[in-house]
Amino acid sequence: MPLLSGAMGARRFLVQNGPASIRHELLLDSLQEAAFREPPSAARGGENMGWVSHGNLVVTEFTHEDTFYNQYMCFSLRVDNKRLPAKLLKGLLDLRIDAWKAETGRERCSSQIKTEIREQLELELYPKQLPSVQVYDICWDLSSHRLWLFSNSDRVSEKVRELFYRTFGYFLLPVGLVELVAGHERAGDWLPALDGIGHADYRPEVSR
Repeated sequence: MPLLSGAMGARRFLVQNGPASIRHELLLDSLQEAAFREPPSAARGGENMGWVSHGNLVVTEFTHEDTFYNQYMCFSLRVDNKRLPAKLLKGLLDLRIDAWKAETGRERCSSQIKTEIREQLELELYPKQLPSVQVYDICWDLSSHRLWLFSNSDRVSEKVRELFYRTFGYFLLPVGLVELVAGHERAGDWLPALDGIGHADYRPEVSR
């Protein structure tokens, strides 16, 4: 995993109005409530996500020893996506429809019957299909309320921000180049230089 392997690609965030006093047990309880859980039915597709241990994507029990390292809180987002191969589904569906026509003696199959056949086929296939699994590491500095997400994907960033707010009740504000430079003691020299090379902040207003 990137957090353990030393990968440098990451996005930085500021935890807006982060807690003034840190209570580790409350943070662990919140993390546990939003932990990854297997879907109730294996016969359905779609996306499923939740928090897991940063050391093992199948571990959803969070301990103090495996989550906190000095002032850092480390965990991961797991995103499962179960889909059926479109071409395979179409081929099998065509065979089922042909069999239905032969059995009923009809030349055409109504859209309602096609939907019913497709749904039955999906109920048979989904339990046999493994999901694609992605894991994204997160490191939260509880002293400065800076957070690093080890992914450069906009889609993943939005998922993390949404689930982080639902879990802890805090918004994550993206920290870009301008914010980093503005906080430096030489900001007066560097910001005009950024303007000189045509730097622009392309993030939408809602994310600034």
